[in-house]
Amino acid sequence: MNQYIETLRTQVTPLTQDFMTRFSQEAEQLKTRLEKDLTSVGTRLQPYAEEMVANIRRQVEELRREAAPFTETMDPEALKAVLLTKSQELKEQLDTSMNELQTKMTPFTEEMKGKMQQSLEEFQASMIPLAQSFETQMTQKTQELQQSLAPYGEELKAKLDADTENLKRQLTSLWESFMRKTQ
Repeated sequence: MNQYIETLRTQVTPLTQDFMTRFSQEAEQLKTRLEKDLTSVGTRLQPYAEEMVANIRRQVEELRREAAPFTETMDPEALKAVLLTKSQELKEQLDTSMNELQTKMTPFTEEMKGKMQQSLEEFQASMIPLAQSFETQMTQKTQELQQSLAPYGEELKAKLDADTENLKRQLTSLWESFMRKTQ
């Protein structure tokens, strides 16, 4: 049995290595396609993100300019009122900017989702025949090995049958001898 397993392993190892090599190549191609798609979307979104950051900087600078006179005059009540008002305006403008960015991103995210799905479908389409081929080759090698070992199995069965008969005769003889001696 160990020889059968070792023979099977010897014949199957090249098939397994070939399958893993081809699988790795397909996976690498998928990774490359997805990275390219993500980079493309990132590049197209960068101007929007930069515009948003510039608006935030401008608004924070405006807040600082408006709060400066109140810090210099040491009027905490007026400073607090200006900070609350301006920070609320900043929050509202930030929310508006985020909503605009999200609206602008929707076509990109839909496009990205479509590209990713297409890439994954292409990967699956290339992997299914590869896996089926691997399975077919494994089955073929197993059948070839079984056929080549079948004569040995028949020979072993015949030998075991003969040994069983011989052992049966010896046990019967021993039993009969034991019974004669115990009577």
